[in-house]
Amino acid sequence: MNSIKRKTTAKLCLALGLFILAGVFRQIDYESPPLPAAVCFVLTNLIYIGLAMAWGFSISNRILHRNVRRYLLMGCAMAVLWMFLRTVKYRFFLVNPDITRHLWYLYYVPQILAPLFSLFAALELGRREGDAICSGWFLLLIPAALLICGVLTNDLHQMVFRAAPSATTLEEDYTHGWLYFLVMAWTIALLLITGTIIYRKCRVLESRKYAWVPLTVFLGGFALCALSFANIYTFHKMPECFCLTFAALWESSLQVGLLPTNSHYRYFFSESTIAAQIVDRQGHPVYRAKNAPALSPDQLEAAARKPVILDPDTRLQSAPIQDGRVYWVEDISKINRIQEQLAEINGQLSEENELIQAENSVKRQRAQIEEKNRLMDAMTGLVQPQLQQINQLLEAGGAQNLKHVCLLGAYVKRRVNLALTCEKKAAVPVEELMHCIRESLTYLTQYGAVCALHQEGSGDVGSRAVQLAYDYFEDCLEAALPSLTALMVRVECSERFYIRLMMENAAGLPDADKYAQLGQITMDNADGELCATLAFSRGGECL
Repeated sequence: MNSIKRKTTAKLCLALGLFILAGVFRQIDYESPPLPAAVCFVLTNLIYIGLAMAWGFSISNRILHRNVRRYLLMGCAMAVLWMFLRTVKYRFFLVNPDITRHLWYLYYVPQILAPLFSLFAALELGRREGDAICSGWFLLLIPAALLICGVLTNDLHQMVFRAAPSATTLEEDYTHGWLYFLVMAWTIALLLITGTIIYRKCRVLESRKYAWVPLTVFLGGFALCALSFANIYTFHKMPECFCLTFAALWESSLQVGLLPTNSHYRYFFSESTIAAQIVDRQGHPVYRAKNAPALSPDQLEAAARKPVILDPDTRLQSAPIQDGRVYWVEDISKINRIQEQLAEINGQLSEENELIQAENSVKRQRAQIEEKNRLMDAMTGLVQPQLQQINQLLEAGGAQNLKHVCLLGAYVKRRVNLALTCEKKAAVPVEELMHCIRESLTYLTQYGAVCALHQEGSGDVGSRAVQLAYDYFEDCLEAALPSLTALMVRVECSERFYIRLMMENAAGLPDADKYAQLGQITMDNADGELCATLAFSRGGECL
């Protein structure tokens, strides 16, 4: 890095030395015979133009941003144009005062435009390549054009230069008008704004500490221009002093780091920690980092198609660039470690998932068993009296008892089935109740009783009401046996829901108090027939 700084310092010293040498040639030009003077004049202007062009070439290589580079090169072009116009004026048209005067006026075209291009370059700093500066800034081209027109038309209004009272022509002696000082103010103001923008847009705090360097350079250049304007400093004239100030302002900003540059890229690439190299189209290395491995032509060719694994922890990658390819070695050891950790974690997660699945399976089985037990207990509670009665009847034996067992068994079966159907339903079709009653009546005929079943209406009825109706039917049937000779059951499902039993020769009726709070009960005895009715609303609520 120290060697790079020494080379940069040497280049800057060489440029300054050539600038001073041009001033020496200029002094010799004034005091020498015509031929040596002409040679010195040509050498002077060649040095000035050469320095401007060299700096422009340097800018094109160091400035990364396309728009910044473009505006700075336009500023360099203005400096070259200025030197060219002066050369043409003093060596080819001295005999023609009109052409000489207008070439003199043309000096101010680059003097007015160069600071404006410098401002545009500063405004582009920090912007992305595709983003343009605010279009409002380009309105500054209007006053620039007006100033240029004002200078070029000076012969009409004498507002820039006017002949001195004692002079017969403008070339003999002149004074400056207000428009000239406006041009000077324009130039100084734009350069000051440029410097301020460069400082404010610098994102590197360390570089901001050296902002005094370009400021000092600008003030020194301004002082040099002022001294040259006042003819106190005659070693260099105003044009070259202005061009020096313009270039020195930007160069000092570049050197202290206020602007991002692409300088010293060879050194940085060589010292880079990335194992990379750039090859030309023939595969020959052009730039190479110190830690980049030597690659065979076969490896380069293979990596150009797809990434190549050099070893388990190293991968060679490539990408096309202008006039060649870039190759770099990628350390994938961390990726491998991460993949191993992920594989281990996945194994652990797989085992945990298996345990969770097994645990969930056990929970499901337990829940199923608990649900079955709950249902078993609930169903057993519903038909517990009938089950006990069945056991007693079976122990006693006898044909009559077996008939009774069949009747009770039908109820137990149908009651449990009805309870399961109504478990998760708020309402069920009334046909479910009809199926239950129909099966019970089938077994009742074994007693010799005449049975009939009538249904009026259809639809869904509240689950609670359906179960109570079947329980009521069974209780009435149990109370009426064994003397029951005829039974007619009527089920109505319309605006209300009720079950009505008309029994002949019934032994008795169930306890009405059991159902008094559940539904509307009507029991009567007319002409030897017992009638028992249990009624609900359609939804199953007590009437």
